[in-house]
Amino acid sequence: MLSQRDKKDEGMFVTELYIRYYPMMRKKAFEITRDHSVVEDIIQDAFIRLIRKITLLKSLDPGKRVSYILQTTRNTALNYLKQHAKNKKHTTNCYQDLEWVSDSQTSIEDMYNTKEGLRSVSMIISALPKRDRMLLYNKYILDLDDKDISRSMKIPKANIRSYLTRARQRALKMLLKHKSFITSVRPQV
Repeated sequence: MLSQRDKKDEGMFVTELYIRYYPMMRKKAFEITRDHSVVEDIIQDAFIRLIRKITLLKSLDPGKRVSYILQTTRNTALNYLKQHAKNKKHTTNCYQDLEWVSDSQTSIEDMYNTKEGLRSVSMIISALPKRDRMLLYNKYILDLDDKDISRSMKIPKANIRSYLTRARQRALKMLLKHKSFITSVRPQV
């Protein structure tokens, strides 16, 4: 019978603590975390810790009891922040890796459009005069400088830049004639 009464008294004591100190605990938890969404969880965790120390709390005078409760709330909030930072560190790295993987994979539609675009460019380049094709190939595929292009194509080095400019202009003009290529490569907005 005595234990039933003690349990009832402890329940009343915890209820009084909750009613009396809840606003202070809420304020302390928010001061530390600056996050309203976790304050309630921190208070609940703090009360679980306080229930384990109920005999100590009963023996303390009211001033020390307030200090003990606020210190428990503070430590619970700090523990939450440490755990949250640790979890965030591991979770963030994991999600960044997943974003990289998903970004690196192109959709089937994008792959098809790219393939069609390359086919169109290939047709356009093959329709260019031989000298223009060779100039663009040597400059952009083989990545040769003007001196090497001049030597391989037997063209004066001074003329290479102007010939390249004209070859690019002719290729662009042909690209613009083929509107289907432009619409398949350009992203839809």
